[in-house]
Amino acid sequence: MGDDLRRLVIDGGQSIVNFDNKAFKSIPQEGIDLAVKAMSEGVMYRYQPKSKELSITAKLEHNFSKYMGVKHTIGTNSCGSAMYIALNIVGVKPGDKILTNAFTFHAVPSVIQHARAIPVLVESNREWAMSAEDLDKKATETGAKVLLMSYMRGHVPDMDAVMEVVKKHDLIFIEDCAHAYETRWNGKFLGKFGQIGCFSTQSSKGMSAGEGGIFITDNDEYAAKAALYAGSYERLWTKHFDLDPEIMDRLQNQIPGYSMRMQEVTAAMLTPQIERLPKIKKIHVENWNLLHSLINDNDNIEIPMPLPQVDSFCDTMQFHLVGLSREKADQFIDLMKMEGVPMQIFGAKRNARDYRQWEYVEAHKEELGETIANIEFACDLSLQPHLNQENIKIIAQVITEVLAYINAQ
Repeated sequence: MGDDLRRLVIDGGQSIVNFDNKAFKSIPQEGIDLAVKAMSEGVMYRYQPKSKELSITAKLEHNFSKYMGVKHTIGTNSCGSAMYIALNIVGVKPGDKILTNAFTFHAVPSVIQHARAIPVLVESNREWAMSAEDLDKKATETGAKVLLMSYMRGHVPDMDAVMEVVKKHDLIFIEDCAHAYETRWNGKFLGKFGQIGCFSTQSSKGMSAGEGGIFITDNDEYAAKAALYAGSYERLWTKHFDLDPEIMDRLQNQIPGYSMRMQEVTAAMLTPQIERLPKIKKIHVENWNLLHSLINDNDNIEIPMPLPQVDSFCDTMQFHLVGLSREKADQFIDLMKMEGVPMQIFGAKRNARDYRQWEYVEAHKEELGETIANIEFACDLSLQPHLNQENIKIIAQVITEVLAYINAQ
């Protein structure tokens, strides 16, 4: 190491990081007050209020529909539940084949397995989005009629090409938008391309309540079934906004209830967060662009850029480590953690986003060369909105110094 380089922690130096880049967003005070009120009054069950106008959950659903520009929103207890309900609604049966991402979080294949269906894994490209070409190939080969597609870490494929494949094969399209709040393709929100969109409100997501999920659709019957599958019974559906009473009355006793409802405290925490989304997106985009400008020229870093039609949320950054061995790439992760900037490599150390670790599905044995190449040295860095520009500059400095240290060995 040259004299101009800071002594790293591994050599007895001091960390210059005095912040936690992964610390999750706090709940706005309005949400805390609303949640405390619900708990203090003992009104936590979503159907406990006397009317939909008094239900925190019903009002959250109504407001999220207005924000997204869709007809219907149903709150659930997780995004996984929203996706499971979606698979049931579109008629997925045990043994059916479901097209889905080879690169995503294991919750997605888990939902497919929960429905006793069979995941058909579609390759991901260099920017970690689904390959439309491989989607066409797998749809042709398997005859699968349902696509459950994730925008993993907010990465968006060529949606025009994807929709051509959807139309060509007459696919039912369900969008997993857990990582895609405030994300658009040619100005159109993700979540509105398919028949159903599913969002997460787990702590690391754009809207955060610890756990929770959101189901959206423009289809009246799908919305009715979602409310019933989530756990509405008798005539409790009257405590929802926007549901069609004739459809609800007809379906009321035909659909099982899976007790996957959102509850009032969750909805309370989320209520002020819809209007917060554009504000935190602005922070994310500014921080992402700054970090990109500071590290993109490093010989060991490749940052694939989204397509020009994409307007991203930018709450994380991914980059490929290039020119490093497996051992040195793993050392990079270890040293970054020691310095106070934890991150992970998607294709290493039994990561839950590496399809080869999904041993509960047969597809984990497949040799998906494109996806393997694109996760093998892919680093995943959380950029939560409490970070300021000085924090971003420190992250960039630490990344640069750690790579210099590794290369000097």
